[in-house]
Amino acid sequence: MPSLLLIEDDALIREALATALIDRGYTVLQAEDGVQGVKRFRATPTDLVLTDIVMPNMEGIALITELRRDFPQLGIIAMSGGVAHEPDLYLKIAGKFGANRTLRKPFDLPTLLAAVAEVLATTGRNRTA
Repeated sequence: MPSLLLIEDDALIREALATALIDRGYTVLQAEDGVQGVKRFRATPTDLVLTDIVMPNMEGIALITELRRDFPQLGIIAMSGGVAHEPDLYLKIAGKFGANRTLRKPFDLPTLLAAVAEVLATTGRNRTA
């Protein structure tokens, strides 16, 4: 099964998403911000990165930019609740900087699973039988 790196600063959301993905057979590594996420990915590359956008230390846009530069074939999904006056602004920016897909929080589990399967299929990383 493919491996995923989940980068999310909200521990409750991170744990809930990780549990749901693990329950579906994915191997899931976790990080709580962009700095840890980049370090974790470089130490243990995964097939896909799911990242929040608004985080301390290194925001998702910077993380996407760095990973896309160094790993151009990597699948990346950006997640964000946005900001009050323009809820989709960060997601639009993430797409322009290289996210393969974007998800607006809150999203349901079928939406997440479909996005993961789609990005893994389009990046050639889906190693399932």
